[in-house]
Amino acid sequence: MNGENRRVAQPLQNGFFLGRIAGIPIYVDYSWFIIFILLTYALAAGYFPQIFPTHSPVTHWLLGAVASLLLFASVLIHELMHSVVARRNNIPISGITLFIFGGASQMTDEPGSAAAEFKMAIVGPLTSLVMAVIFYAIARLAATQDWGVLLVGLSFYLTVINLVLAVFNLVPGFPLDGGRVLRSIIWRITGDLTRSTRIASYVGIGVAYTLIFFGILSVLGGNISGIWLVLIGWFLQNAAQQSYQQLLIRRSLGEVKVRQIMTREVITVPADITLDHLVEDYFFRYKHAAFPVSKDERLVGLVVFNDIKDVSRDHWSGTTAGQIARPLTSDLEAAPDDDAFEALERIAQGDTGRLLVIGDDGLEGIVSRKDIAGLISMKQQVGG
Repeated sequence: MNGENRRVAQPLQNGFFLGRIAGIPIYVDYSWFIIFILLTYALAAGYFPQIFPTHSPVTHWLLGAVASLLLFASVLIHELMHSVVARRNNIPISGITLFIFGGASQMTDEPGSAAAEFKMAIVGPLTSLVMAVIFYAIARLAATQDWGVLLVGLSFYLTVINLVLAVFNLVPGFPLDGGRVLRSIIWRITGDLTRSTRIASYVGIGVAYTLIFFGILSVLGGNISGIWLVLIGWFLQNAAQQSYQQLLIRRSLGEVKVRQIMTREVITVPADITLDHLVEDYFFRYKHAAFPVSKDERLVGLVVFNDIKDVSRDHWSGTTAGQIARPLTSDLEAAPDDDAFEALERIAQGDTGRLLVIGDDGLEGIVSRKDIAGLISMKQQVGG
């Protein structure tokens, strides 16, 4: 499944950077290799032996691998068109990730208008339809050549799969492309992004439960491939709920900056304090998950309670906070004027639950998940 657009500060947590196309970073999640192997196996053991029974298993495996790679190339082109059109309509895109269910273009903000979202969403299915036509034309051309029999089988498969991608992504279930088209239409009619997102998300959840239902029926009927419908439905249901919640959170935070919600009274620990005293005098006393570490009045890192647990207790008296402190990196820092929503996303990707707020004069405060969650809760209670 592809065509979902997620808003995240960092496009990838479990994978690697592949390169850039049209200036857009491309990432491959490790889960992609799972579906690549499974799809290659299914094609090499099932599809290609059926249509080419006289060819060798080696040929079937080569065709399976090539078909799988071309399928994900099709997904990548689909997502690239989303991203290109999004950028042309001033929708920021941080990158594209290929993963187990296809691909995702990562938006870092909502579209500015219903028209911009419609154009960004509809271009994906249209691209898949165009690729289906191209592969069909290749199959027809190859059928006229004596050497083209293998290319016919390969191209026909890619024709069908691109048609399936186009049709599936047009299903009006948010955050699929069809769901975003639906949201853009409702948004255009009502002028209310929150309301249109809520309606589109409910439709998306309904589509998800329908997929799960038919997937379970398929499995009970002896078709084990129905498990994929269950997994896709489960994924879509979670994505629909999270997309709506994310919009509510963004709306609650509005134009809030980190400096407005950060804790200014920061407790720092000296770099030379041993872990036994650190645990007793700081972690047990203040019950924070992490503390900034300073040396000679200079900030040198962040000591995290979970990191202390990795040190044998017999070594606590001989190990200092400075020795196990995490060095200061962009993953641990925020600027006072950073957007609070972006800070929350970065916190969610880490394991410290907080960011050090670094200004021109050094450490100015700490912003934590608890700080932001508290503001969101209050704003939503008063309808803010």
